[in-house]
Amino acid sequence: MSNNSSRRQWLRNTTGALAGMSLAPTLFATEKERYRAAGIILLNGNENAYGPSAAARKAMNEAAGNSNRYPDDQVSILKKQVAEFWGVGMENILFGAGSSEFLGLVSLLVSPIKGTIITAEPSYRVWTGQAESFGLGFKRIPLANDKTFDLSAMMSGMDADTRMMYVCNPNNPIGNYVEDQLLRNFVFECSKKCMVFVDEAYTEFADLPSLKDLAVKNPNIVIAKTFSKIYGLAGARIGYVIAHPSTIKKLSAFQPWPDANISVVTVAAASAALKDQAFVKDCKEKIAQARDICYKTFKELSLEWIPSHTNFILFNIGKIGPDFSQKMRSKNIFVQYRDHFGGKWCRVSMGTIDEMKTFCSALKSITG
Repeated sequence: MSNNSSRRQWLRNTTGALAGMSLAPTLFATEKERYRAAGIILLNGNENAYGPSAAARKAMNEAAGNSNRYPDDQVSILKKQVAEFWGVGMENILFGAGSSEFLGLVSLLVSPIKGTIITAEPSYRVWTGQAESFGLGFKRIPLANDKTFDLSAMMSGMDADTRMMYVCNPNNPIGNYVEDQLLRNFVFECSKKCMVFVDEAYTEFADLPSLKDLAVKNPNIVIAKTFSKIYGLAGARIGYVIAHPSTIKKLSAFQPWPDANISVVTVAAASAALKDQAFVKDCKEKIAQARDICYKTFKELSLEWIPSHTNFILFNIGKIGPDFSQKMRSKNIFVQYRDHFGGKWCRVSMGTIDEMKTFCSALKSITG
């Protein structure tokens, strides 16, 4: 499957496989019931295999009974909590259904005068179809030879038609990142000419500082954060942006009302998750262990890989063959196939330690 495939397509593929195994009646059962009982290992969505945390699950269960009420009061409490966590004002925060919602909203914000968005290639691109529907085009700047952002080329690519600069740091699907001060200088300079969207979905895995202090002062910088990754709430759909108050006001005008697209259940989950930093620390440690297990296997098999600072790894499967994903799927393991750098690659998300041991055993059997 090409790197243009959307997340939704992967979910459809997975759901189809589950239905074929007579699991459709349990579609909304627990993760354990749906997947592990069927022996299915999902390593294709950059999800946190350990989440939601016990605290978040408890909070969701308790909040479900209040689903007949709008979450206005709870949203205000969560906004205060998030603002204090990052040391910004409540006026700098806007919630949405995952940080991906804001990729669309910021694209809409810059779209009245048609032009282009500059992004690295490869980088996260599931959202690009929405931007194109607003009449925006893309200028994709290849990564440097060391597979890092070519910031110089990205800046040189800016012109009078540039409407937005998109930076996913750490970069999905590569897994590496730009050092803090270098990125700060780049973002600041680009913001003089266009909107800059910094996607910080994976910063927690790399212990990277946020650029939120730039965003709250500069109307042309938007920082996106999510509860989908390290907090294990991908299915709950809650994320937010940190930005200048004037930018927050403009973005909120595209919602039915500010923060409209989250529920009492997701608000409760996010609040509990943010408080549970012990869970975050434990997840980071286990995911780092999982990466090391994979690195050891890649080395044994003489497979090229890119060292990652996230919950996924991109590795070269050219020597294995184009049917790698199908071979893995026959073993009930779902991964992502990618065409990158003129070759065949796989992006594998980090599951539990046991799941990654199973993945590595399957990789050895396929490669052998």
